[in-house]
Amino acid sequence: MRYVTHSVFKIVDADADEMTEHYARTLSPATVEPLRRGSLISVEDRHYAVGRFSVWNGKCHSGMRVTLPSGPDAYALYLPSSGVMAIDSGRKQLVSEPAAGLLGDMSRFDQLVLHEDRSHIGIAFEKSAMIRQLSELLDAPVDGDIDFANTVDLATVKGSRITTLGNLIWNCLDVEDEHQSSSTFVERLLQAMMITLLETVPNNYSARLAKQTSPAIPKRLKRAIEYMHANVSSPMSIADIAEAAGTSVRALQAAFQQFKDTTPLNYLRIIRLEGVRKALTDPATSLSVAEVARSWGFSHMGRFAALYQHSFGEMPSNAAKLRRGEGK
Repeated sequence: MRYVTHSVFKIVDADADEMTEHYARTLSPATVEPLRRGSLISVEDRHYAVGRFSVWNGKCHSGMRVTLPSGPDAYALYLPSSGVMAIDSGRKQLVSEPAAGLLGDMSRFDQLVLHEDRSHIGIAFEKSAMIRQLSELLDAPVDGDIDFANTVDLATVKGSRITTLGNLIWNCLDVEDEHQSSSTFVERLLQAMMITLLETVPNNYSARLAKQTSPAIPKRLKRAIEYMHANVSSPMSIADIAEAAGTSVRALQAAFQQFKDTTPLNYLRIIRLEGVRKALTDPATSLSVAEVARSWGFSHMGRFAALYQHSFGEMPSNAAKLRRGEGK
């Protein structure tokens, strides 16, 4: 069972060391400095942790600079209510002000500059949680990180929904204990926020998410897929698949690209990974992770574990623990 934990930080005049310690405790190791040399920092921050998510409401009255030596492995959404914040991320600078939110990969953040009277709601989603959600939406493993367009226009209809949902999440957390919603309910709202962001904010998977159902696929492509399923645990090359389907390698590659938006061997890998995942989460399965992996055609356990984690956002051993009831 998950629990909501929270911390409250409010100080009128903080020095840089005190603020640095606060960031390390609540979000990520960082170096904090006032914007004006020799000035003190005046901030308020209320911070909640729910499972794989963090939610906070921050107000910076005086302005400060936050340098991140290495940001957390998470995506962060900022929903501003006042003031300006600038984030240096690689070679570009992202700017957030009222009606202009930000969604970005925190591991790429170098520096945050919060100007005077900046306030916002922030939500951090562990990368593994966001990737797992995307995998469920696509009904397929995810190959690569998610690259979001960094600015979010909150003045649009879709943007206003993100703001409304963010405020609802915050209002469910920032209440007296007797009025607080269950952690399960809040996690479902945060899951809804991930789905909203994935479907609303442009990213490198938007085309696949929006793609409509493909037309009827050719018979030779169907035969290729049937051959993959029938021989899933056996080694096979693209030439083997093409021969079984009665077509050429080149024609097979073109058909998979047109109708499945991938390559034949990547499609085979997806079949195998999904098969492993279903087996590992099936309570009736008594096989070890290695035995399940081998039964689905994976012979190299190190590469398999890396592929599984990259695709589903967790190690295969975690799925096996949940199956046995050890992850509750």
